[in-house]
Amino acid sequence: PGTGKTFLAKNLAASIIGDCSWKELDDYQRKQVGFVQFHPSYDYTDFVEGLRPNKDANFIRQDGVFKDFCKKAEEHIEEPYVFIIDEINRGELSKIFGELFYSIEPDYRGEAGRVVTQYNNMVEDDDVFKEGFYIPENVYIVGTMNDVDRGVEAMDFAIRRRFAWKEVTAEDSAVNMGLSEEVIGVMKALNKALADNGLSQAYHIGGAYFRKLDGSNYQKLWDNHLKGIIAEYFRGDPDADKKVEEIASIYKSACTVPVQAGETE
Repeated sequence: PGTGKTFLAKNLAASIIGDCSWKELDDYQRKQVGFVQFHPSYDYTDFVEGLRPNKDANFIRQDGVFKDFCKKAEEHIEEPYVFIIDEINRGELSKIFGELFYSIEPDYRGEAGRVVTQYNNMVEDDDVFKEGFYIPENVYIVGTMNDVDRGVEAMDFAIRRRFAWKEVTAEDSAVNMGLSEEVIGVMKALNKALADNGLSQAYHIGGAYFRKLDGSNYQKLWDNHLKGIIAEYFRGDPDADKKVEEIASIYKSACTVPVQAGETE
């Protein structure tokens, strides 16, 4: 949590499209980036295609956000297009992707990888995907996820093997976000306390939380942002309150900056 995954995904997209940062992309280049955030209610009709009401209250077949994006990419096949799926593991992937589990694999991109979708018989004659849907070769898919979120199912191995994986650690995020040495020191002390209480690196608190720091008001940061997530980590543990108090004490000690000569508290 708090490692800036979405921020990094956008900058990765920018590096693919324009060899630059997200802020440096112009309006035309930003149209080459698609974005969606998965959630438990998201499904195939949102992502690929489905029957939806039009303004006359008639149900017609409409493209989902990803299929529509692929059409734009096909029109500009010489340019890279990047589709970002934020919180990719929060959706029910088999329900969302359907037969696209096959199509997203790099070896099956382009026209040779056409698949007949569930609503293919209703596709208009002049549609580029009339004979079947395929993902153009110039489309890159980037997903972000936090696999320790409660209530989120494990990622299906069928989709895991179709992606390259990069873990973004809390320390990575601190460097990426340009946090000061003082703040990084506090963050490391907090995360060491979590590790000492049996929590793996996946539970470490990332730099985005510490960007909320108001000056040097570490107590406010603890009260408003850190305490809640740490208490949630230990929910159901009979020693939860004690562990949170111990971590709070370590955090407070790490936040204490020695008074320099000539200064007053």
